Order: sequence, then C-alpha cells, then structure tokens
Amino acid sequence: MDIQKLIDDYASWLKQEITFEKVGEYYEITTPYLDNANDYLQIYVRQIENDIYFTDDSATIRNLKMEGFQFTAARKKHLQRILNQYGVKLEGDELTCKAPVSSFAQKKHLFIQAMLRIDDMFTISKAKVSSLFLDDIQEFFSEKDIFYSDNVQFTGISGFSHNYDFLLQRSKTKPERLCQAVNNPNKSSMGNILFAWNDTKPARRNDSQLIVILNDQNTIAKGIEDAFLNYEAKVVRWSERNKDSNLQLFAAS
Repeated sequence: MDIQKLIDDYASWLKQEITFEKVGEYYEITTPYLDNANDYLQIYVRQIENDIYFTDDSATIRNLKMEGFQFTAARKKHLQRILNQYGVKLEGDELTCKAPVSSFAQKKHLFIQAMLRIDDMFTISKAKVSSLFLDDIQEFFSEKDIFYSDNVQFTGISGFSHNYDFLLQRSKTKPERLCQAVNNPNKSSMGNILFAWNDTKPARRNDSQLIVILNDQNTIAKGIEDAFLNYEAKVVRWSERNKDSNLQLFAAS
C-alpha cells in the first residue's frame, strides 16, 4: 500500500470538490462532507486584519432542532465536550471560532470536524434519552478495567492535528491503539476517520493500530466495515464488544 499516494489522492480530491463564492462580507465555502440530511456542509469565513473568523451561520444546531432533536442536560454536556475538543464556541445557535491567517487550513479542518461531530448527535438512539455512545464506551471500559486516555490529539505528516476519542497505551505485549467511536457509520464519517488515520499513522510507531467502534444500534452503511478493514483498521461492532476477540483488542496484555 502506497500510503503517501493515498493521502495525496485524497487531498487532491478534497481540493477539487471544495467550492466558494462571495456572500456579503463573507466567503461561503461548500465542502464535500454531508450532514444527516445529505446536504453539503457549508462554512462562512471573513478576514479582519490578521485573523480569520469562521461561522456555520447557525445551520448545524438549527438543523438539529428542526428535526426535533432535544438538547437534554446530558446532550448539552456532550455538545460542550465537542466544542472544547475542537476549540469552537457556541454563540446562541451559531458555531464560531477565529484563528490567525497563518493557521487557516488547520482551523478550517477542525471547524468542519466539529460540525460533523455535532451533526452526528442526530443519530443518537431514541431509546437512550440520557445516554450517549461515548459515555457507554467509557462505562464499558471501566467495567472491564480497560485503562485509557480520552480526547487525545496527534499531528499527522500533513501538519494537521487529528482528535481521537481514546488512546490505549502500548504495553509489553500490545501496541499503541487509537480508538474512534463511530455513532453514525456512514461514508462521510468513514472518509473522515480514514484520512485522519492515514495522515497520523506514518507519524506514529510502525505497530500502532486503529480501532473503530461502530454503533450498530444505528444503520451501518453498506461497505463501511470492509473499507475500514481494507485500511487495516480493527472493527468492533458495539453489540459484539464482549466477544473474546474484541476484549483482547482492548486488553493491556
């Protein structure tokens, strides 16, 4: 596998698929990433002196509310966790952030990641009003005495930083394992994770692994598992987390 060529191909595809136009004081940037309604994510940017200001024009939160999504106390806590993770602020329903012009590419990358993660909250199982997928995984790890660090960030060979939900430390018998929880296993979330992993992996130890935990209480889009496996990621369906082979993936020894 020519990892560098795959990364270059993905970056080239992204560049071709991103469009922009001037809208008042802002530039409207349309990305190839899809939200839960299969609409392309759009962000708005403008420059004031040496800073770039980003906004989603309230679209992310507004769309969730239009679909009937209720922000319970637990969901507000989860929302704030995402905002903190990606360095984004919430002003009313509007997602915002700013960065120096020199950091535009990195901040744009993180801002889009935040939009995708917040939009992903729509797929929370209706049977679980007060519980979220990340919380469920943390409870499972605690129950099984699986020790981890959460909300970790690594810089890839592109210079971009990528967030991972969990890090399972290297031991005498196990390699370093980076874990991503995938609440809504679709092509957008898959592509996003694989780009991050292919960018991160060359900067980590040769034996480092990626584990993706798929919430199969939600529909897993066709081909998602095979795509992860083709990129040598370890795939764990949430309903099969207690299988011996899966428990061994998480174990320290």
